[in-house]
Amino acid sequence: MIVEQEVTNQVVDMGLLTETAEPARAILDVEHIDVVADRGYFKIEDIEACEKAGMTPYVPQPQRGSSVKNGLFRKDEFHYDAARDVYVCPAGEALSRNHESTLRDLKRFHYTNPAACSACPLRVRCTTTANRRQVTRLENEAVLDRVAARLKARPWVLDRRREVVEHPFGSIKQWMYQGAFLTKGLEKVRAEFSLTALAYNLRRAINIVGVEGLMAAVRA
Repeated sequence: MIVEQEVTNQVVDMGLLTETAEPARAILDVEHIDVVADRGYFKIEDIEACEKAGMTPYVPQPQRGSSVKNGLFRKDEFHYDAARDVYVCPAGEALSRNHESTLRDLKRFHYTNPAACSACPLRVRCTTTANRRQVTRLENEAVLDRVAARLKARPWVLDRRREVVEHPFGSIKQWMYQGAFLTKGLEKVRAEFSLTALAYNLRRAINIVGVEGLMAAVRA
């Protein structure tokens, strides 16, 4: 059932993870919830905020960038060794921190090993530059390591999300014939979808507990 819903005119989902999950937790009146979302919600600042708010995020990391585009080794194929502060590449070589820059007010560290890269037999599968592969890491990227570890331990959670979350969308679009909104303006559309969510939840409640069970719950 739909616990919390919100209509936004923001084009992308990034930045909306905690903003959506926190009201849902408040409505459920629980101390902790797992927050499972698709790749569209992947933003390190928002995932970190979700953890700091006492929630456990499960958000898969999108694979993008020039390496992915060119069919080279992805960043997730490089293992970060926190004890040594190095990245271990697919060839087993250690890439050390070289310099730092900034990204969205976050420190970003750059890891390289030009000596190992220049003689590496896997170089053609790793980089198109003359003599090195570079891997970057944000100052708070440990939060992404924790998300990756959780998803590795519970890979089925993403399939479960699709089963649960896509059901309302399909039902609303097909059963309720709401492929588009009938009103205009953000506030009117919010009101329209609130009514849609209410109608969906009533139908789900009837399917789950029946009319008599629903009326008993309402009287209680």
